[in-house]
Amino acid sequence: MPELRNVIVFAIGAARYALELRWVREVVTLGFVTIVPSAPTAVGGVCNLHGAILPVLDLSALMGGPTGPPARQGDGALVLETDGVVCALRVDQVEHVASLQETDGAVIDGAGRSVTLLDPGLLVQRAVDAVAEAGAAMAEGPAAAAAAVPVLPANVRR
Repeated sequence: MPELRNVIVFAIGAARYALELRWVREVVTLGFVTIVPSAPTAVGGVCNLHGAILPVLDLSALMGGPTGPPARQGDGALVLETDGVVCALRVDQVEHVASLQETDGAVIDGAGRSVTLLDPGLLVQRAVDAVAEAGAAMAEGPAAAAAAVPVLPANVRR
C-alpha cells in the first residue's frame, strides 16, 4: 500500500528528484565553492556554510552518470544530514515541498508524474566510499591515484 511522504521536489537539469524532508536540514545558496583536486568526481568541491566546511556532492556522478556542471557560487543546494554526516547536494531548482504518495521507490506529484525518491544514506555512503577509494589510490602512489575511481550505478548496492 502506498505511503504518504513529506518531500522536497527538486530538479537537476531535466531530471526531477525528491528527498524526504527529515533528511534536509536547509535549502541554501552556495557561497564560494573550492574545488578539491584529489577528490573523486562525486565531490564537486567544498564550501563554507555557517562556519562549517561541507562537501558539495554531484548527484549525477553518485548515480553512475556523467559528472554534472561544476558547483559554483550562487548555485542552489540542499543541506542534508544523515548518519551524522552533513553535506550539500547541488540542485538547479527547488520546485516544491509536499506530502506525496510513495510507490515503488518514487513519489507521484500532483500532475500524476513519477518522481524518483532518493535515499540520502545511500548517496552519502557512495560519496564516502569514493573518497576512501581516492585516498587509498593516492597512498599507493601517483600511478594508482591517476586511475579513475568508478562510482556504482544507482541501483547497485555494495
